[in-house]
Amino acid sequence: MAEISYAYIQVDSDGAVQNIAMFENYEDANRITRAVYGDHAFAAEYRYVVRPGGIDCFHDGRFWYVKDDGTETEAEYIPTEQDKINALQKENAQLKADSNDLTLAMAEMIGGKVDVE
Repeated sequence: MAEISYAYIQVDSDGAVQNIAMFENYEDANRITRAVYGDHAFAAEYRYVVRPGGIDCFHDGRFWYVKDDGTETEAEYIPTEQDKINALQKENAQLKADSNDLTLAMAEMIGGKVDVE
């Protein structure tokens, strides 16, 4: 049986991103992260562009990318496949509504009747 692993960001008790490692589930990732990096350490799904080794960090509920000069910018979010599907479904619904509005406006301009699905 094939095992499926997922990447998790391991954050130490001080909020420093220490490692990005593969685990089969969140519970294992979190338990091992606490055992290695301290009681207040945690694991988070790898959904942010961060670097391990204590360079980037987590605070104020967000991940931060630390530049060479020490300034921080919020880490880029990596959308999941479901995030992408949801965005496309929302965009598709908006395009359908816009198309219907344009079809009705054109029908009014030419004085005809048009069926809109």
